[in-house]
Amino acid sequence: MSSPLLATYGTLMRGFDIQDELGVRPQMDFVERCRWEGELYDIGPFPGAVPGDGTIHGELFRLDSPDAWAVLDPYEGYDPDWPAASTFVRREVSLSTPDTTAWVYWYNGTVADQPQVASGDWGKHVG
Repeated sequence: MSSPLLATYGTLMRGFDIQDELGVRPQMDFVERCRWEGELYDIGPFPGAVPGDGTIHGELFRLDSPDAWAVLDPYEGYDPDWPAASTFVRREVSLSTPDTTAWVYWYNGTVADQPQVASGDWGKHVG
């Protein structure tokens, strides 16, 4: 079984301190920059990605241990036993890289009153 891939688009990307604060950096190996279909919104202190026709730019990581989910899911407010009440839900998506799928944390709230990040790139938006 291959190690799971996680596509990140916000505070879990390199350049932010969250991987270190959570203690998961040793379990997350950077693979490459990546893209997938969706729309990105500025929720305030963090971004929220939702399915859509735009392009989201992020970073792809290989998780060395499936135990990383036990840290990442709570950080993202995702409860696999109660996804409807979760802030984010974890779903697999197809990336623009051929034959590559990865897990993404989709925002589970409403984005109706949130500003869209037109570039689809959180790093550029806050940098």
